[in-house]
Amino acid sequence: MTTVLNQVIHQIYYVIVAFFGLLLLRNLFFRKTRTSLIYDVVYAYTLIPFVLRVLHIK
Repeated sequence: MTTVLNQVIHQIYYVIVAFFGLLLLRNLFFRKTRTSLIYDVVYAYTLIPFVLRVLHIK
């Protein structure tokens, strides 16, 4: 029972991480304000942990 619950929580965690990662990725390309290069770098840097978690690297 505990391992099944643990696996379900683990999968929900990855779904939530993927959701927020996709939101950040969408905002990286479809912004109306603050379109300078520095904001692109900040969004890309913020996106890295989400990508690593979804790929099960971190």
